[in-house]
Amino acid sequence: MSSKYILEMNHIEKDFFGNKVLKDVSIKVKPGEIVAWIGENGAGKSTIMNILFGMPAIQQTGGFKGSVLIDGEEVHIKSPIEAMKYGIGMVHQEFMLVPSLTVSENMMLREEPKKGIFINRAKAVEETRRIARMYQLPIDPDTGVEALPVGMKQRVEILKALYRGARILILDEPTAVLTPQETEELFRQLILLKEHGHTVIFISHKIREVKQICDRITIMKNGQSMGVYDVKDITESDISRLMVGREVKMDLEKKQARPRDVVLRVEHLYHGYGEGKLKVNDVSFTVRSGEILGIAGVEGNGQRELLECITGLRPIQRGKIRIKRHDVSGMSIRNIRDIAKTAYIPQDRLLFGVASEATIKENLLA
Repeated sequence: MSSKYILEMNHIEKDFFGNKVLKDVSIKVKPGEIVAWIGENGAGKSTIMNILFGMPAIQQTGGFKGSVLIDGEEVHIKSPIEAMKYGIGMVHQEFMLVPSLTVSENMMLREEPKKGIFINRAKAVEETRRIARMYQLPIDPDTGVEALPVGMKQRVEILKALYRGARILILDEPTAVLTPQETEELFRQLILLKEHGHTVIFISHKIREVKQICDRITIMKNGQSMGVYDVKDITESDISRLMVGREVKMDLEKKQARPRDVVLRVEHLYHGYGEGKLKVNDVSFTVRSGEILGIAGVEGNGQRELLECITGLRPIQRGKIRIKRHDVSGMSIRNIRDIAKTAYIPQDRLLFGVASEATIKENLLA
């Protein structure tokens, strides 16, 4: 059976413990296009993609109703391994990489080239370089994944899916942890993938990004599809209205700041491993009560290290940090939190911000 659609999902319904999270949702995707599924958190957009990728939670909670077709043929995908056999790859919002392994080792996991009974590491490195060149996504195969910035970890995930033959690439909230510069780089990569004939499904709730990168858009609200639109034919305000069910103001009404006393003072701060490799080099600034201070920079220019020095996660080589009346330069993380009343929300929230095996209550009380 031939079809002009690479993917069709027809009349999809899904319950989680009696709560209907998808209600008669259908999607049709053509080869070589970038389509968006957009909606507020909880709208059901990730659930339908988890169905497509055969995530275990779907099977463990009773499966779903409806049909999935690849190239016009109905398929029954019961695991991510089966999904990959059909040419479906998924980059999750929380990356599925092994931090202690290198880029090439993560790339080849479960697909390792062999030399006799041993893993051919040289071949793994060569294959990683080959796939990176093919898709113009340069990366060092020998770098440990743990040391990579978030944007490069995402690149490894994309390359890993492409190496396994993904024709359909699902990206779940791909820009949630990226800087604006990293987001622009990701969009250039996705356009190149489209030019290679790949199909991209872009799950998001960021309207401007969807308008910038996608060809068509499916708008989700409370588990239902509010319609499929060509991106060029729908405005940002129309998308917002369909997502939330009412008119939404697109401009932020920002009142003039009225700063008060200094609450944070950083004086001549240094951090690094020798004068030639300093990540934070003689940084000084103040933050006042009642204001928001932005710290901008391309990934790797010390902004993360600066914040981790302030919150006690990294040692200070020289300098002084005061939060209100407290000198926190040598304080422990707990004392900075409890005495100086300072909290830190890290860039990688899953790895550093929560204990994923613990309950919400246990995380809040920790």
